[in-house]
Amino acid sequence: MSDPAQLPTAWTTRRVDVRDATAEDTPALTAVFNACAYVEPWDPTFRPVEQAEIGKLVRRSLADDEHANFRLQALRPRPGGAPFGYFHLFHGAPQPNVCWISLFVVHPDFQGQHLAQEVVNGLAYHLREAGYQAIWLEVYLRNWPALRFWTNAGFTTIVAYEGDKEPGEGRAARLMLARPLDEQNSTPGRQEGSN
Repeated sequence: MSDPAQLPTAWTTRRVDVRDATAEDTPALTAVFNACAYVEPWDPTFRPVEQAEIGKLVRRSLADDEHANFRLQALRPRPGGAPFGYFHLFHGAPQPNVCWISLFVVHPDFQGQHLAQEVVNGLAYHLREAGYQAIWLEVYLRNWPALRFWTNAGFTTIVAYEGDKEPGEGRAARLMLARPLDEQNSTPGRQEGSN
């Protein structure tokens, strides 16, 4: 791939509308992220943030740059409602045939309903259709709920280990996990297609 193929700007699963986030979504996305601050002891990514930080990510995603590879998409319940989650990713990174999920977050009130699993399966479908061979991400080892979620979602190949070799206060370690995007691992079940 010369320029990375992109996700559709809007797509659906059975219960979720997924679309590029807009500036108007910024307050809701900030609230979603900060509602997950309980995870910070396991994953320092989840320190509370100001709305300006999320707004900067949204603007980066919306930048009119033909070579932009960053995308932030909001998750909304069908048939309508405020965002309950979002993800951002890099197309064609760290390798041309790979997409990197840099963050995937769902408000605690919507966790445990398999909505995130539905979105991940739809994401895998669309990325495979765009020509990617795998999705990669990083998970902190102390974030057991995330490790359980991602391994159940097919991210079972360990690409790398990063971090401290021994546990202790202030120490952290992460696994880089991959999910291959072949037919068996990326079929979303009932896929309703792109909008």
